[in-house]
Amino acid sequence: MPANLPPEYLEADRRFRLAKTGPEKVEALELMLAVIPKHKGTEKLQADIKRRLSKLRGEMQKKGGPKRAHLFSVDRQGAGQVLLVGPPNSGKSSLLAALTNALPEVADYPFATRRPLPGMMAFENIKIQLVDLPPISPGLTEGWVYSIVRNGDLLMMVLDLQASGLLEETEMLLRELERARLRPGNWPSWKEPDAGGFWQKRALMIGNKAEGSVAQESMEILRGLYRDRFSLVAVSALTGEGLDKIPARTFQLLEIVRVYTKTPGKEPSLQEPVVLDQGSTVLDLASAIHKDFRYQLKYARIWGPGKYDGQRVERDYVVQDGDVIELHA
Repeated sequence: MPANLPPEYLEADRRFRLAKTGPEKVEALELMLAVIPKHKGTEKLQADIKRRLSKLRGEMQKKGGPKRAHLFSVDRQGAGQVLLVGPPNSGKSSLLAALTNALPEVADYPFATRRPLPGMMAFENIKIQLVDLPPISPGLTEGWVYSIVRNGDLLMMVLDLQASGLLEETEMLLRELERARLRPGNWPSWKEPDAGGFWQKRALMIGNKAEGSVAQESMEILRGLYRDRFSLVAVSALTGEGLDKIPARTFQLLEIVRVYTKTPGKEPSLQEPVVLDQGSTVLDLASAIHKDFRYQLKYARIWGPGKYDGQRVERDYVVQDGDVIELHA
């Protein structure tokens, strides 16, 4: 074993050896893979971890998984997956209920949320998936929570503006995410960890329970401390204040575009856009429609703001939100 493995790796390896269930072993192996230094000296060890992960997942699938296997992942739906994270009693479940069709258990005691609960939030003609997770708390948050967070597109960090220990709770949340190799902020999310095993995650900081003068003062304090690192929104899941700002802000932070397709001689359907990452091309659109279409595509015609109707564009043209595109093979 290489001599320069970090303490985080050794701790994850210990957790793997002590694990009793398949999900516990998978979570430990995923953490080992995340924190292991990425260089030539660890290539064989990385390959061994990936092999063990693949074998474990295959065995779990064949067995139908343990009774709690569904707690360790959330099927992605909609235009993006947004994870709600926060301290106990921050109002995440109330926020989920106010923004989506989900019916979470809402209680005035901590840790009412024990399993991930998804709901769909509408923004104009698309839906965005929000997932409520168990609260973040030192020594009490299970590892699978962080595994879900790592795979999400965006974080909503929900804080209670009326909490007497608001700043302590905020720092605790950031510290626990850092311990889990997660760095939230106003920067692009990474789908893979960096060389140090950290995932960057774009995050929106939400001050919940914004009703009252105390909450307004607390929000100003948060803005003063964190405006350089996070986008911040004050809302009240109880009164509805500020909730209308969240869908548009979420769409903006997800950095996605909606593109519409049309058949020659027919009007486009503007109710079912194809959702792509910002910077995607006409070729990416063709691949999203059908993987083989990219090889048949010759050019496209485009309609949209700042373009003349039916303008011909090539396969590498970068699409914009609201473009209507006619593909020609």
